Amino acid sequence: MSKIFVDTIEPKTTGGDITIGVGTTNNTPCFYATFTTEVTNQANNTAIKIPFNATSFNQGGGVFDTSNNRWTPGVAGVYQIGATVNLKDYNDDNNFQQQNVSIRKNGSDVYYNRLQLAGQSGSYGFQGSAYNPVLTVLGLVQLDADDYVEVWGSIYNANFNVVGSGSRFYGFKLAGTV
Repeated sequence: MSKIFVDTIEPKTTGGDITIGVGTTNNTPCFYATFTTEVTNQANNTAIKIPFNATSFNQGGGVFDTSNNRWTPGVAGVYQIGATVNLKDYNDDNNFQQQNVSIRKNGSDVYYNRLQLAGQSGSYGFQGSAYNPVLTVLGLVQLDADDYVEVWGSIYNANFNVVGSGSRFYGFKLAGTV
């Protein structure tokens, strides 16, 4: 058995395959997106596309389109796709009853998360100005090269804001999947 000793391993500057032993691992498409401009006073119980329009990174063949807030992988495979979204009651008056966040593939929900609150003397359990719960949704999605994923959210029983702080959208291909 042979051993390799190195002080530094540097990434390749161009795409391609990396061969390790008898196996080959392709570059993995991955992305991480955020947004900074708060979206305010959205209509009660009306889902909106979350405006992720800036990327911290977008590597390995995928395209994050900041004009329509969605990601296309460019390479078929199974992907871990996730989002955390900060939805807030517009008036800070405790009126929201439910928060919903979903990941959509080609316009249809593939995963969603919901926070349902029970009524308490005219409010629904959170002090609107002090607490701003965020929802995370995460799952494995089979994507073709030209499929796209995007994030949608809504609040029931109150108009709402979508806050950039704490909101993020991300994904990566599981190595070896097609």
